[in-house]
Amino acid sequence: MKRLYITLLTTVFAIGLWSCEDDFLNKKSTDLSDDLIWSDPDLAETYLMNLYTSVRLANKEPNKWEGSAGLTRGHHWALFSSISDESIYSNDDQTYLIQTGQLSPSNYGFTSTSWGRNYLGIRECNDALQKIPTLEIDDSKMNELLAEVRFIRAVRYFELLRGFGGVPLIGDRVVQLDDSFDGLYERSTIDETVDYIINELEFAINNLPEQGVQQMGRATAEAAMGFKARTLLYAASPLFGTESSAKWQAAADAAGEIIALGKFDLVDDLDADPAENYRLLFLQGETSEDIFMRHYTQTSRSFPMEKMNAPNGYGGWGGNCPMQNLVDDYEMDNGLAIDEAGSGYDDQNPYVNRDPRFYATVLYNGVEYRGRELETFLPGGLDSPDGNEPWNTSPTGYYLRKFMDETSDLNNYDITGGVTPWRYMRYAEILLSYAEAQNEATGPNTAGIGGLTATEAVNLVRERAGLPLLSGLSQAQLRDKIRNERRVELAFEEHRYYDVRRWMIAMDVENEAAAKVAITRAEDGTLSFDYSQEALTGKSFSEQHYWFPIPIDEITKSNSQLEQNPNYN
Repeated sequence: MKRLYITLLTTVFAIGLWSCEDDFLNKKSTDLSDDLIWSDPDLAETYLMNLYTSVRLANKEPNKWEGSAGLTRGHHWALFSSISDESIYSNDDQTYLIQTGQLSPSNYGFTSTSWGRNYLGIRECNDALQKIPTLEIDDSKMNELLAEVRFIRAVRYFELLRGFGGVPLIGDRVVQLDDSFDGLYERSTIDETVDYIINELEFAINNLPEQGVQQMGRATAEAAMGFKARTLLYAASPLFGTESSAKWQAAADAAGEIIALGKFDLVDDLDADPAENYRLLFLQGETSEDIFMRHYTQTSRSFPMEKMNAPNGYGGWGGNCPMQNLVDDYEMDNGLAIDEAGSGYDDQNPYVNRDPRFYATVLYNGVEYRGRELETFLPGGLDSPDGNEPWNTSPTGYYLRKFMDETSDLNNYDITGGVTPWRYMRYAEILLSYAEAQNEATGPNTAGIGGLTATEAVNLVRERAGLPLLSGLSQAQLRDKIRNERRVELAFEEHRYYDVRRWMIAMDVENEAAAKVAITRAEDGTLSFDYSQEALTGKSFSEQHYWFPIPIDEITKSNSQLEQNPNYN
């Protein structure tokens, strides 16, 4: 008999994360057969929670002791920021080949598991969808479980869509090795893939519990609405086909429906200082801003994010280090870009009077951190190449602050995994998506579903950040402001890599040099700032890199039936 094995750790992880009050905690874990799992509705539901995570498929992905990889790849080792113009990863881990334009079907580095991981997840979902109807549960519960699995499957397909474009749609098939593979490798168009995802999400919206009823961390109707809005935003973007007002309006309406619910708000009451309020947001449990997130517990901790990203002088490993390119895109607190007349920016005193979100996102020389000032200067800076473990020094002159629990113990690896949630989606993203789509559909000043204009939606985000509100902008001017707001508000949340591609501006921004700051301290303590050096030489982007390449071994396994993305040899 075919057997499905669940290790002790996987079972405890699933139960501890999703069903902390469940009696399963008191059951002895053993290898469980397929028949046993699907004969017990409670056990089957617990098993289904594993569909929110992924197994390790490559080196430098989280192993079973480091919190399984999530539904999307966030919050582990190198972030997607480090294959974009947000950051450089201090220890490479196969990110440099992408940054330097070497991504190819046989040399895909950091992105190597995107295809296989998501199709593995889709197959697991399809298997579950065949088994759920065998459970002895009422129709309402059955539809709820089916909707939850179809939500997860939709997210998997969305990950494929934004990485590869149109992909093979497997439907509900669970293919065995001795089955016919006819039609399995036929790629659907982008529009067909989008339509399939939206159909899955519509079923989820209509059958999932609402937030506040569903267990935290599991799919809700609102989460499905959020992914519908995200999918339609991508579908309306230039990379995904011919632009039209109708596509942009559909994206705006989907985001506007979430706004119209009146259930979500931007968190602004954690601290009177907008910078500290924003910093603390990412250390909270579920808030009024959160639409979908992954939770961790004391017994099921996350990957050690703080250890990976903390400065070397504190015993950290450097990790995802913000580029000067990103730092330069934070406005001054008067709302002007640093290169605008009257901004007040001084490149020899660059960290004063900046967008408050800068202080919550980036660690820079002189900032108070963990009991002392950060020292990235040379010579002698504690967090420079002259400091502790120089191989973990930032290549950019900056370190990551966002998401970091500054009370965590960096010197005890066994407990450095934190309990801070990873936010897959929050209300600020929805407001910015609405602003972008509504602006493209009707311009800056026409209200849509939810009662907001594009300008008003982006201003809600800026107001929470403590920045001046926008007014009187043209459609093109507001477009630029919205794009910059996404850059800084959603920094390191794994949007930027895809945003510059869907906007088709990657040929410009990704071919800019990976800038850094080099700070020299004179004998009298005076600091001088040099921005002429590169954090990583050879940064490069070519047209084919708008899409991931399908790995060559997948093409080979299909007997070359699977069509490769354009311009990859």
